[in-house]
Amino acid sequence: MMRKLFLSFLLFISPCFYVSLSAQEKLFDLADKVVDLFSGEISLKRNPQPIQWVVAPVVVYAPETSWQFGLGGKVLFKPRRAGEDSRSGETQSGETRTSVVAFAVRFTLNKQFFSSPDYTIFSYKEKFIHRGEIAYIRFPRFFYGIGNDTPIENEELFSSTLLSVEHLTYRNIISKLYAGVGFRFASNFDIQTIKDGLVDREGLVGTINNRVIGWNFGLMYDNRDNAVAATAGFLAEFRQRFYRRYLGSDYDYTVGLMDFRHYIKPFQQRKDVVATQLYGYFSFGDTPFTELAALGGDMIMRGYYKGRYLDNLLLAAQTEYRMRVWRNLGMVGFVAFGDVAEKFRNFRLPDLKPSAGIGLRYALIPEENLNIRLDFAVGKATNNFYINISEAF
Repeated sequence: MMRKLFLSFLLFISPCFYVSLSAQEKLFDLADKVVDLFSGEISLKRNPQPIQWVVAPVVVYAPETSWQFGLGGKVLFKPRRAGEDSRSGETQSGETRTSVVAFAVRFTLNKQFFSSPDYTIFSYKEKFIHRGEIAYIRFPRFFYGIGNDTPIENEELFSSTLLSVEHLTYRNIISKLYAGVGFRFASNFDIQTIKDGLVDREGLVGTINNRVIGWNFGLMYDNRDNAVAATAGFLAEFRQRFYRRYLGSDYDYTVGLMDFRHYIKPFQQRKDVVATQLYGYFSFGDTPFTELAALGGDMIMRGYYKGRYLDNLLLAAQTEYRMRVWRNLGMVGFVAFGDVAEKFRNFRLPDLKPSAGIGLRYALIPEENLNIRLDFAVGKATNNFYINISEAF
């Protein structure tokens, strides 16, 4: 179904490349007017930097949820004194990057609900960076077992409700190096599984209602030119979560996160970007099965259902070439490799799972490189279609 929708969209926009220049101009003028209906600015008396916003309707089909309807959007802003030189009163670009608050709300025909606002907020001159997410998810999920070689025939549906809050405040140490501290709270409840099914038989941790509470510590180097959609720079972030019973958690375990991203422009005369990411998720201890490393999704290892492969550890890498085609229209191509494992020594090159795909982009706020993206990706015996606002990484 997703494949047909994506191909239909390609067939819809492909005539753009063959009609006359005048017709193309008219078509893109119409597209810009449509985008203007879903975006805008809010001017503030005490802040020369306006608040920018964009929303987009979401219509998606997935076999485990039926049709989904909702809204997704982002709000972009800067602190009141951002870019202002206190001595001269002149505005200087690049001093404080744009903060972003993202949100998504979706309902389904199966009476399910999904909401996960997140934020990255830069203080004046970036002395502090605040990052976090609030999620409320009432969705069914497929479970295939634990490991990197679980058969598709294992597919079993279970459902749960997740409420989670995570926040991390980073303090600048020197240059673009930051150290941070925060917390994460997550409650899984209304867990429903098939009696004597695969989830029950596996003897997994976290199959009954539970909550986890932990400290969050981070170290980050970030000199990207834009936190919304970078075109140059480097991000290296290490994050360690410690969930402990003395904090009120039902389980003792730790989760380490690693995220490296690099962006370059290969040609001086073009706006093309080559983006690369290396991502890792490492859990140790009595980790609830809903908190294990999950391969897949719309951010990394696209093409795979998120959670198709589950285990303690995940390593994945992806590279994406982003190219501006004409005006606000762009295209991308991407490849990725990744896998899950119980222990580090169990990672093997022959087991790595591939992912590749193509996508379309349309600029919603060109000056911030904020796009609506449509991606079609294939993996090992699987494929998926994604619609979202902003890049995958």
